[in-house]
Amino acid sequence: MIGIEVHWAILQYVLGLSAISFILYLIYLKTGNKKWEKLAYTTFKGFVIVFAVGAATGTASEFGLVLLWPNLTEAAGRYVYFPLYAEVFAFLLEVVFVYLTFYGWRKFGKAAMVVLLFLSVVGPWYSAAMIVSVNSYMVAPTGIEPAYNLATGHWMYDQGYPKVTLVVPKDLVPVLNVTLLEKLGMDVKGTTNDAVIVAMPSRIVQRLAYEAWAGYKVKDSILRIVVNKTTIEHMSKDQLNQLLNTPVKAIVDKILVKTVETVGVTWVTFKSPVYAASILHVIGSALTVSSFTMLGAYAMRIRKYKNASKEYKEYINAAFKFAVIFALIIIAVQGLVFGHEMGKAIAHYNPEKFAAMEATTVQITPVTKYLPGGEKLVALLAYGNPNAPLPSYDKIPNDYCVCQVTKAQDLARIGGTCKPPLIIHYLYYTKITLAVLLGLYALILTGYLWWKKDPEKTPGWLLSLGIVAIIVVHLVSYFGWAVREIGRKPWTIYGIMTTDVAHTINPASTGAVALVALFFILVLIALGYSVWKFLWVPGRPEEEV
Repeated sequence: MIGIEVHWAILQYVLGLSAISFILYLIYLKTGNKKWEKLAYTTFKGFVIVFAVGAATGTASEFGLVLLWPNLTEAAGRYVYFPLYAEVFAFLLEVVFVYLTFYGWRKFGKAAMVVLLFLSVVGPWYSAAMIVSVNSYMVAPTGIEPAYNLATGHWMYDQGYPKVTLVVPKDLVPVLNVTLLEKLGMDVKGTTNDAVIVAMPSRIVQRLAYEAWAGYKVKDSILRIVVNKTTIEHMSKDQLNQLLNTPVKAIVDKILVKTVETVGVTWVTFKSPVYAASILHVIGSALTVSSFTMLGAYAMRIRKYKNASKEYKEYINAAFKFAVIFALIIIAVQGLVFGHEMGKAIAHYNPEKFAAMEATTVQITPVTKYLPGGEKLVALLAYGNPNAPLPSYDKIPNDYCVCQVTKAQDLARIGGTCKPPLIIHYLYYTKITLAVLLGLYALILTGYLWWKKDPEKTPGWLLSLGIVAIIVVHLVSYFGWAVREIGRKPWTIYGIMTTDVAHTINPASTGAVALVALFFILVLIALGYSVWKFLWVPGRPEEEV
C-alpha cells in the first residue's frame, strides 16, 4: 500500500506537470512573453525530477506486486497482458521525449518544441491509459452483470447474480450438465461456431479460480457436481480417469482464453464498463494535484519575496494567477464531471461498494442523513432519479460471493463476510468534504484576484493556506484510491478472483515489509530534498541565489 501510494503521489505530477507545461508553452507562443516560457520550463523541470524517481518507485512497486500477488500477476500476464505489454512502449516514449525535450530546450525551434512537449504528455497519459484499463477490469470485468436491480430496488443474489460473462469452448460443453448449471443460476446467452456464451454466477467462478490456483483436480472440485452423467457413462475407464484427474486450472484456462479471444485480446480491459470514467478521473486527479501544488508554491514565493525585482515579481504573480484559475477550473471539472461519471459507474457496476460508500444501513448514521434531501441528491446523481431506491447494505448477504456447496470453507478463506467494510463511507465523505474545501479555497483566491487585481494584496494567511492545500489535495487523492481498492474487497478482480487466491502463500515477515515501506518513505523524502535543491533554490530571485 505504501509503495503504490508513494508511486501514485509522484505519478500524479508526471501526468499533471507535463500537461501544464505544454499549456504554458502554448501561452508563451500566443503572447510572446518570456515569463510564460520561464514558467513552462520550470514546470517541465519539476516534471523531469519527479519522472526519474517515479520510474524507480514504479519498478519497485512492480516487483512488490509480483512477489506479494503472484497469482494475480500470473492471471494478468496470461489473460489481459496486452495493455501491460503496451505500457513498455509508453515508458520508452517517455524516456526518449522527456529528456530530449528537457536537454533540447531552446536548442530546437518553437514548432519542434511544441511537438516534443506534446509527445512528453502523450507518453505518461498513454502509460496511465494502459495501467488504468487493467485496474478498471479488476474493478468491473468486461461482461459483468451486477446483482442490484434498479427497477425493483432489490438485490438478485437468489438468481445467481452477480454474473460473469464467459465463453465456454464447445468441446467442454458435453462434459457439463448445462441443465443443472442453469438451475444454479447460469444463463446461456448465445453460441458461436466453436463456443457457448454464458453468464456464470460469480460465486461459482470465484470458487473455480480458487481451485485452479490451489491445484485441485476435477475429482476434488465442485465441477464433479455438474459433470454430465450421460457423457461419463459413454466413457471408457481410461477416459474417465483422465477427466477426473484433469487439473481444474486447465479447464479454467481454456474458458478464460476463449473468453478473452472472443472479446478481443487487445480490447478486453478497455471494454470494462468503468474504464472511461476511471481514466478521466485519474487524469483529473493528476491535474488537480499538480495545479494546487503550483498554487501553494507560488503563494510561498509571493509571501517570501515581496522586495524582489519588478521582473521577478511579474513572473511569480503571473504564475500564481495561472495556478489559481487552473486549479479552480480543473477541480470543478474533476468533481462535477469526472467524479460524477465515476460515481455513476460505481453505482451501476459495483453496487455493494456503492451501498457501503453511502452507508445504507442501520449500523451507522450516514453523512447524507445530516443534509436536507441528502439521499434524494445521491439517488439523482447516481441514477438520474431522486426517487430511485438506493441499494441496501444490510440486505447484502454475508455469503453472497461464495459457493453454497463449500460455503463454510470459502467464508473462512475470505475473512467471514463478502461485504465491503463500512469504513469506506467515512473515507469517501472525508474525501468529498476536503475536495469541496479545496474548491472553495480556489474560488476565494480567484475572487481576491478579480477584486484586487494584484496577487500581492492577497492576505498573507490566505496565501499560507496554499501549503496546507498541497497536503489536503494529496489526502483527497489518497482517500479516493483507498475507496477504490478497499471498497472492492473481498475481490481482487470483482466477481472472479478473491484476495486470498491472488496473494502469495509465503508472505514476508512484518519486519521485512516494514523495511521496504521505510525504503519508499525515504525515497519520498529524498525526492522532497531534490525538488528543494534543484527546483526551489534555483528559482529564487537572482539577487538571492
